[in-house]
Amino acid sequence: MPRRWAPALARSWCGVRLRSYLFDLVAILAGLAVKFVVPSQPWIEAHYSNGLYPPIDAAVRFLTGPLPFTLGDVLLGLAVAALFIWWIRALRDTPGRRRVARAGRLALRTFAFASVIFAWFAVSWAFNYSRVPLSDKIPLHLERTNEDAVNAFADHVVDELNRNVAAAHKERLTDGEAAARLLPRFDRVIGRLGDRATFAPPSIKPTIFQRLFEMSGTSGFTDPWTHEVNLDASSFFYERPAIYAHEWAHISGFADESEANLISVLACTSSDDALLRYSGWILTWFNLGSKARVTHHLSRQAFNDVMAIRKRYLRLVRPEVERASRNAYDSYLKANRVKAGFDSYRLFVRWLTAADFDRDGLPIVRPGTGTE
Repeated sequence: MPRRWAPALARSWCGVRLRSYLFDLVAILAGLAVKFVVPSQPWIEAHYSNGLYPPIDAAVRFLTGPLPFTLGDVLLGLAVAALFIWWIRALRDTPGRRRVARAGRLALRTFAFASVIFAWFAVSWAFNYSRVPLSDKIPLHLERTNEDAVNAFADHVVDELNRNVAAAHKERLTDGEAAARLLPRFDRVIGRLGDRATFAPPSIKPTIFQRLFEMSGTSGFTDPWTHEVNLDASSFFYERPAIYAHEWAHISGFADESEANLISVLACTSSDDALLRYSGWILTWFNLGSKARVTHHLSRQAFNDVMAIRKRYLRLVRPEVERASRNAYDSYLKANRVKAGFDSYRLFVRWLTAADFDRDGLPIVRPGTGTE
């Protein structure tokens, strides 16, 4: 071949190589951008949580909601299987001396696909982690978080459980009926706390990870990619409304676990329905913390409910699985700017004791931070 063709051939070869890496480069840059270039909290609050996110949620749930199965489970299974088969076939068909280079190329492409998945995770839901936190919206009287105040609140929780337990046990609501009864109060709560949009109740779907829920002590899960909700099928009827409201709060753009717990408890305990109130106080009871000293006594029926939950926990939960799950989720939360990590679940009790509430049972927020 004449030497004058060599530069043109080299340029052509380089062009092909660059084009083959273009997807990887763009995908990885997109993943890095949504990870490290996050707009300010006020911008996220105004233009994402109350701007882009509601129509994104509506569009995603329009596609996934009618399905009788959890699409997220199916996509995860297909992705893992496809990744395994792709790697095995690619390396099997590559001569031995080139396998190291081929494995490097596969790793780069895998990381690129993971970057795309992460970018969708952030854009479709997880930017809500960076909205204005409720701790900036709700003024707190920190003197009400001392030991005596927390103990008095714990006794109040006992009183509310005792007051509602008998009527709660006379009801057996389906998840749909509970959602319909929650809706008016739920809309009021998220409106007070910053949502301009309303969010339809999500449908609850079965999951192939039910056994993992039981072994890890997971009560519910919101899929941030498909906006589908799973609840632990072993949960009791008096737990489910509050667990459901917690996951619904995630769907409504409140990613922080303690904020979702607060919304759930406020929506449930201020309801006209005894079962919903009881469910909200049950959730609060299990988040009081070991340092709270209770002087009031649970009624026999409420005590039996609490013990039933604890017995189920001892029967189903595997400590090693629960520990691994909590550690992984703790790391996940901290990576998404939740400083308290897994401990954030219980922080909502601080708001319940230290905030001011209006006659409607809603927390008073700083001017300009709520929308209701």
